[in-house]
Amino acid sequence: MAQDFIGLSYETGQLYNGSFFAPANRALVEAFCGISTEGVLRMGGHLSNITDWEGVGRDQPKQKDGIRHGIEDYWEWPLVDPSVQKNKRGIITRQTLKNLRGFLEATNWRLIYGLNFASGSAARAADEAAAVAEIVGPRLMAFVIGNEVDGFSEDPVFRPATYGPAAFMDEYEVWVKAIRARVPKAQFAGPDTEANVEKWVLPFAKRTKGDLLLLTSHYYGMGPASDPAMTAERLLRKETPELDHQIELVNQARALGGGVAYRMDEGNSCFGGGRKGVSDAYASALWAAEYLLRAAVAGFAGVNLHGGGQGVYTPIESSETAPAQPRPVYYGMLLARQFAGGTVVRCPLDTTANLTAYLGKKKDRLQLGFINKGAEPVRVALPAPFNLGKLERSNLTGPALDATTGVQFAVAQQTDRTNFIEIPGYSGAVVQPL
Repeated sequence: MAQDFIGLSYETGQLYNGSFFAPANRALVEAFCGISTEGVLRMGGHLSNITDWEGVGRDQPKQKDGIRHGIEDYWEWPLVDPSVQKNKRGIITRQTLKNLRGFLEATNWRLIYGLNFASGSAARAADEAAAVAEIVGPRLMAFVIGNEVDGFSEDPVFRPATYGPAAFMDEYEVWVKAIRARVPKAQFAGPDTEANVEKWVLPFAKRTKGDLLLLTSHYYGMGPASDPAMTAERLLRKETPELDHQIELVNQARALGGGVAYRMDEGNSCFGGGRKGVSDAYASALWAAEYLLRAAVAGFAGVNLHGGGQGVYTPIESSETAPAQPRPVYYGMLLARQFAGGTVVRCPLDTTANLTAYLGKKKDRLQLGFINKGAEPVRVALPAPFNLGKLERSNLTGPALDATTGVQFAVAQQTDRTNFIEIPGYSGAVVQPL
């Protein structure tokens, strides 16, 4: 599990507020550092389809149409802070990028930067990419050309109904050539699809073999958020066939790409903005802890959970009353982060309970993680060396699955020597020998 495995994903429109991702925003800096001392920030999302840039491209009718389309029709505006919600005709500036660089330095995070492929142009992308590369410098990991391009055929403002993977790849290569004319060492990630790994990611991986830093796509635990069947019980179900299948396809894509790394650079508990009482509640913390560790065991390079603003599923709320308030899902990420920078494997368990266990090793120190997504407590026999002496135990707890407050991941509770450990219903724990 890479040290920078944990990441966050934000809508590019958030950059309309140049003081948000800035070193002076101390509350947000502390929230990012709290979740990871070496993470990855991804800028993209649906708003990256319609963002404005102060340089090349502002006079293009296609971009003007895209901006108008986004202001009128996009639901994603709650995923940006209140100042941007009030100024949807903002602009990304070089000063914003300078502030972003300072924020990345203050948090020790790196950046994946999404370019406006939907309504922008190759010339605009090259101009913007040159500024990002110059200003962000070594904090920049890669550029992404397009957000959820597999959905473009459903939006006539962007592409015709016949638009598919082959047409995208032809355009992608034109854009890469234009960007590398300005930024010769530019690195790229993609194709950043909703899912559609078989139809989109596999051919993309094969065609870009040897010329890609990361394969990326998105994963949401369930959805849409408008469906009342999207409950906490569904989110925490024991069997996850959709994720199992996606992992299989991702492994195929990595092989086709010559072993290229894969990062799930956007996702969360429930697509369509998140389900109230679930995505903003304790259930999401248990889901996040399990999902992140499951992705690490599957060999993913990292996961970026999407959010921002007052979005229901955001890990960090940024509102007028809470400039950088951790939500419950944040604490599930904290549990998973305990394994970053080491190796982690899933442990077999002789139980029918909805319990998973993970064994981690950092240097010469072992740790066990447990996530109980069921209501009943489970008593687990501990193997050596965990049953040979005192343990340090950290607990993920919450008052109820639908609780939006009172969730915590508390570190450093010591326990005496024991052969068993009890994991209460709907809880998580990490233990390591002292």
